Amino acid sequence: MSLTVAAVFLASGSAFAAEAEGEAAATPAAAPAAAAPAAEPAAEGKESGLEVGARVGYGIPMGNAAEGSKMSDAFNGKIPLWLDVGYRLNRNIYVGGFFQYGIGLMNDDKCKDCSGSVMRFGVNAQYHIMPTQKFDPWVGVGVGYEIATLSSKTTVLGQTFEASSSTKGLEFINLQAGGDYKVSPDFGIGPFLSFSLGQYSSSTVEINGQENSADIEKKAMHQWLILGVRGSFVL
Repeated sequence: MSLTVAAVFLASGSAFAAEAEGEAAATPAAAPAAAAPAAEPAAEGKESGLEVGARVGYGIPMGNAAEGSKMSDAFNGKIPLWLDVGYRLNRNIYVGGFFQYGIGLMNDDKCKDCSGSVMRFGVNAQYHIMPTQKFDPWVGVGVGYEIATLSSKTTVLGQTFEASSSTKGLEFINLQAGGDYKVSPDFGIGPFLSFSLGQYSSSTVEINGQENSADIEKKAMHQWLILGVRGSFVL
């Protein structure tokens, strides 16, 4: 937004000097320039209570699932469907749990006829910076667990092979930032950004019903960058 400041110029004549002098004496001094408007306050909602939220967005994979295996070899991205449930301790502090199911957008060049998903769950906390204003920016941090699932079907010499894999590991940290525009005192909606850092530690592979599980020896770090929209309601 831009603020336009107008300047007003006054001119005076020289005729009737005495009369002008009298008018000047009777004219009150100009009022000082108005200060910049403060942030617009919102009607005060509940100070504490159960809070539920939902998010949707787009996730960008980065890093490696294991050494020599890029996340982008399987996923071009994901569409996360994210649920938050927790408690607003006061107007500023929220603590709770989260669950996210991500619909995988697959890399058809390297994973043809594949489908996949990414599931995450854990705990997080948020600090709301301006909870009584119409727009309330916030920051958050969390930890959790991640499960990435891939499945494919291939036909070779008339025989169909079905394969699936489930790769699991810790999400060491999840950094978040966003802002809530107060539609009502207890309901807000706005943008958010999330960046998570995790590591897969084990994998289970199933081919035509035969299952094999093992730890990942050459572990690597991977990240998800998620941009989206979040809505939350304090009950």
